[in-house]
Amino acid sequence: SLEYDFYKDTCPDVETIVRSIMARIYSDHKDVPAAIRLFFHDCFIKGCDASVFLDDSNGIKSHRRESIPNKTLKGFDKIDMITEELEKVFPRVVSCADTIALATRDGIV
Repeated sequence: SLEYDFYKDTCPDVETIVRSIMARIYSDHKDVPAAIRLFFHDCFIKGCDASVFLDDSNGIKSHRRESIPNKTLKGFDKIDMITEELEKVFPRVVSCADTIALATRDGIV
C-alpha cells in the first residue's frame, strides 16, 4: 500500500537529495522534462515499477529498454546520477521506481 513520507525513518533526506540534484541538472540541461516521458513509459504497461530500466542481462531477455517505443527515451543517465548519490548516502534503501517518481515530480515543479 502507499504511504506518505515512506522514507522518513530509513532515508529522511531522500526528497532533498533528489530535489537538489534535479535543480542542478536543470540548471545545466533544460531537458529535465525527459524524466516525465521516462516515467510515462515506465508506468504504461503494468504500473510504475522501474521496469523501463531493465535491459538484457545474464541471458534474460527483458526487451524493455531496447523495445521500439522506448528506444528514443532520454533521462536514463539523469536517474542513474540520482540513484548513485542516494546509494552513497543510504545504500539499497530507495527503490528506482520511487527515484523516477520523485525526479519526475521535481522535474515538473
